Amino acid sequence: MSRLDALPPYLFSALDTAKRRRLATGARVIDLGIGDPDLPTPRPLVEAMRRALDDPAHHRYPVQKGTDDLRRAIAAYMSQRYGVVVDPDSQVLVLIGSKEGLGHLPLAHVMEGDDTLVPDLGYPVYAQATLLAGGVPRAFPLRASAGFLPEVEELAGMVGDRTRLVFLNYPNNPTGAVADGDFWRRTLDALRGTGAVLVNDAAYLEVTLDGSRPVSMLADADLGADRVIELHSLSKMFNMTGWRIGFAVGNAEVIANLARVKESMDSGVFGAIQETAAFALGPERQTLLDGVMGVYRRRRGIMVEALTAAGYEVFPSEATFYVWVRVPGDEAAEAFCARALEQIGVVLTPGTGFGPGGKGWFRISLTASDEDVAAGAGLLEGWS
Repeated sequence: MSRLDALPPYLFSALDTAKRRRLATGARVIDLGIGDPDLPTPRPLVEAMRRALDDPAHHRYPVQKGTDDLRRAIAAYMSQRYGVVVDPDSQVLVLIGSKEGLGHLPLAHVMEGDDTLVPDLGYPVYAQATLLAGGVPRAFPLRASAGFLPEVEELAGMVGDRTRLVFLNYPNNPTGAVADGDFWRRTLDALRGTGAVLVNDAAYLEVTLDGSRPVSMLADADLGADRVIELHSLSKMFNMTGWRIGFAVGNAEVIANLARVKESMDSGVFGAIQETAAFALGPERQTLLDGVMGVYRRRRGIMVEALTAAGYEVFPSEATFYVWVRVPGDEAAEAFCARALEQIGVVLTPGTGFGPGGKGWFRISLTASDEDVAAGAGLLEGWS
């Protein structure tokens, strides 16, 4: 059996197929499934990109690990926003989106037969990339009773001699759970000395809707000794999913290993996009972020109010642009979501798409228009 044969179907491809079948019948469909911002990239960033396109230097191969300007901007952002001091030359790496970095990490660290620890619930790429590298993904549970955080002692007890990577994702997709500084300190202490690399997929770290300051895993890490890496995404921060730009920060050796894989697999991010990203992380950053996050704050309020009025159990969270909801009664999540598409034309994501731990839950994305979110909320409120 090839490694491709071991891959399960990709969740969002299956959702798109089901949606297209419904659309082919002429029915109206409200897509609250995939998390792809519906609003355009903020105008100041588009204008910055226009200016950057006029620089002929960007029309050649880009700087593979990231331009000096962008890596310095990332280092300044990490220091100002999270209190994390990183060396822009050795502890910062520019990515073609955080998904690319997550997909390449197992290639940098996993040999045939090694294992990684992946969350159940979790983004499917963690396990899929492990399989493609010849490794074995081993799942640890995220339970509602613990606020969808892992039990630190249980997690540490699963680390074996051949465990190379431990994937975490906070704020969490799909649940919206948030990890605080105490959780990160306990996790770092528990895994220190095991040899495993602790990974935080921080794609949603800036998607906090209550005005609270997010907490980076790296705030209490010793970047000179701890084997840690955190991956960030401008996609969610600035409605830039199509631009494919993100970055990794962390331990110099771990960053260097990932950079070596990337040298063999890609040629870096288009220089004009890197210049725009450096602008985005600069003095205008907070104004741009406030504009993006205010939209999700409003939409979440509309959705949660409707669901609560209808008697749905909603996991309390003010992070990510998702709403995590328990399926009413004892109906399977897949059946409930299929019925929602068929009967009211609303695309929802079954929780089991993120692992067996999603049984009995579904995810709503707020990355549709205000009108569609309000319409979807109304349809769900009057149906179950």
